[in-house]
Amino acid sequence: MKTWIAALCRFVPAGIVLAVVSGCAGLPQPGTRLDPQRLGNAIVADHVDYVRAAIEARVANVNERIPAPVYMEGTPLITIAARAGAVQVVEYLIRAGADLNARTPAGETALMLAAYFPTDGSDASGRHEKVARSLVEAGATLENEPHHYTPLAYAAYRGHDHMIAYLLKHGARVNPGANPGYSYVNTPLMMAAMQGNVSSALLLLRAGADARVRVVDGHTAAELAAKYQGHGMVSLLKCAESTTSGEVFRRRCENSR
Repeated sequence: MKTWIAALCRFVPAGIVLAVVSGCAGLPQPGTRLDPQRLGNAIVADHVDYVRAAIEARVANVNERIPAPVYMEGTPLITIAARAGAVQVVEYLIRAGADLNARTPAGETALMLAAYFPTDGSDASGRHEKVARSLVEAGATLENEPHHYTPLAYAAYRGHDHMIAYLLKHGARVNPGANPGYSYVNTPLMMAAMQGNVSSALLLLRAGADARVRVVDGHTAAELAAKYQGHGMVSLLKCAESTTSGEVFRRRCENSR
């Protein structure tokens, strides 16, 4: 093990985050205490060797909850990894038997976080999409508990069309939690509408999203578009309110923008 660590250290550039949390500074050993900050840094850096060593040494368990930015009360390791787009750590945690549907204190699953991030267009390598695919292929739920947002809703809010198409293809419900005419939380279509994500709204409408649904004591997708950033799609959504399926929507409304 020491020889392997020494070899690794020769190839790690000095000064980067990986060196701070890597085996160069010592991998976790049996009997040592959990360092939540260091483990969290290793996850974000996608330093799978450190994470594996911590779990195999029983310094942490695969479903450990540790403090992290936004979730200082503690959140599962797999949610930290998914939020960071840490592909190797997520794949290791899946193999090690982590709860794929463990939730943050805000009720978010790892798949929701992979569908939402990144928020700044910095994921040119598609790390978050790779994380999402690994989670779905391993059996992570495409939905959420009743009256909570879903991965599809998070992807629609961010306008991540590749993610929307992928989730729909694998069976995500386009109208999750929507009773006839109403919902307790914003539907994916509403999330796209309020952000003005026209291409995302079109994907959802073609898949049968119901524009007639209204949040209890709240708005429809068209009303949210008018209220927030989707002014240019109000006529499209109003037309969609009169349709009954994705195919009818295509014929009647696609030119309503």
